[in-house]
Amino acid sequence: MKLLLVTAAVAAVLLAAGCGGARKAPAQPSPARHSPAWQSPALPDATASAPFSLTRREACRELRDDLARNQGDPDIPMLRRIADHVSAPRMAAYARTAVRDIDHTGVAPIPLALFRDECARAGVRIPGH
Repeated sequence: MKLLLVTAAVAAVLLAAGCGGARKAPAQPSPARHSPAWQSPALPDATASAPFSLTRREACRELRDDLARNQGDPDIPMLRRIADHVSAPRMAAYARTAVRDIDHTGVAPIPLALFRDECARAGVRIPGH
């Protein structure tokens, strides 16, 4: 009986957490975007980054070079760059997981091991730590 009450209480808390409050209003676009001045497509907004894509091999080389520069510790901005621009969805997921793990625990051994394996398949050897 006690277990049933505890289970019901946990379920109620989870439901309340998922259904709470009013939604946030969407963020307003930048006032610069509503500027009456015409902007040439040849000169895009300075805040927008140029779209580009990294191949698996390029992402692996960048990660390898980053690990070499930082004595085996990955750099979060480099991992975010890989996550945002690599063309392989699996590698993007590994990079995002590594960023999250480093933010929470300071290390990311499993995502980096998965990266090493994926990079070995792409022909880039990433030495172990």
